[in-house]
Amino acid sequence: MSSPKELIIKIQGLTKEYYNKVVVDNINLEIPDSCFAFLGPNGAGKTTLMLMLLGMVKPSNGTAFILETNILNSSGKIRRKIGFLPENVGFYPNLTGRQFLKLIFGLRNNRGGDKNQIKSYLEWSGIDKNYWDKFIKSYSRGMRQRLGLAQAFAGEPKIVFLDEPLSNIDPLGREEFIQKIHMKRKEGITVIISSHIVLEIEQLADYAAFIDNGIVKASDKIYNLAQFYGFNEYEITRINYDDNVTLKELSELLSTEKVLFSDVPKILSDKIIFRTNIPEKVDKIIVDYKDFNFTPISGTLNKLYKQIIKGKSYEKRE
Repeated sequence: MSSPKELIIKIQGLTKEYYNKVVVDNINLEIPDSCFAFLGPNGAGKTTLMLMLLGMVKPSNGTAFILETNILNSSGKIRRKIGFLPENVGFYPNLTGRQFLKLIFGLRNNRGGDKNQIKSYLEWSGIDKNYWDKFIKSYSRGMRQRLGLAQAFAGEPKIVFLDEPLSNIDPLGREEFIQKIHMKRKEGITVIISSHIVLEIEQLADYAAFIDNGIVKASDKIYNLAQFYGFNEYEITRINYDDNVTLKELSELLSTEKVLFSDVPKILSDKIIFRTNIPEKVDKIIVDYKDFNFTPISGTLNKLYKQIIKGKSYEKRE
C-alpha cells in the first residue's frame, strides 16, 4: 500500500509584481516528494515562481517553506540543499568541465568533490571523455546542456529544479536523460521541472501544476486530473531493469485484479495498456514495483493542457 508523500515545499500566497504588472498571482501550492511539473504557456510565470523559491527573486508578497525552512529567512541555507538548471545556463568559459564540477561540489557541500565523484558525474553527463579537461568555451550547446544537468544533480541535493532541461539535446540524448532523471528520483531526489515539451513531462512527472497568467488553474496527481477530465486510459512502462519482474509477469498480476479494470490489461510493444476508473488503486499496486512507471496513456497530458489552459475549472480530490 502506498504511503503519503512527504511534503517538500509549501507555497503560501506567493506573488510577484514588476512595474505594477502581476506575473505571479497569490499562488498557494503544496509540492510533495515527487517529480512535479510546472506547465503553462510562455510568460505564464513558471520561471519567476521557480526563481522566488530559489531565493533569486524577492517576492512582492507571500512566502514559501522548503524542507520546513522559510525562504524569506534562510535562502542561503536552503540553496545548499538544492540543485538548479536554468533555461539559459551560464558557465565560466575558461574552466574545464572537470574543474567546473569540482567548483559545484565545493559550493554545495563546502568541500570539493573527490576525483571519483567528479568522474562519475562526467560519465553520467555523457560528455565525451576527450572534452573533460578542455575549456567549456569549446563545448557545443548540447555538451553545455549535459554539463548543466550534471551540475544540477552533483553534491547530493535534496531537491533539483530543472527549467527546460532537455533543450539543445538530440532525441536519443533526451531519451537517455529521461531515464537518468528517473534514476535520480529512485534515489530520493525531488525533481521540479518546467518544460514546453509536454511529451517530456508526460514521461517524467507524477504531479503537475498548470499555470497561466500567474495563476495556478489546476494542480494534482496527473492521473487524478485525467480522471476529472474524462480520460481513463493508462499505461505502465518499464523505466529501469534492477529487479527480475517482467512486463508479462506484472500484466498477469494486474489481470487477477479484475475489479480495477474496464478491460483486461494488454501488453502492447514495451508497455501495458488498460482502462480504469480507479487509478489510485492501481497506483497502490505499482508503487511496490520501482522499475515501472504508471501514467495516463501517451498524449493525455497534452489534451489536459489544452482543456485546463482554456479554462475549465478543476476541484482537487482530497
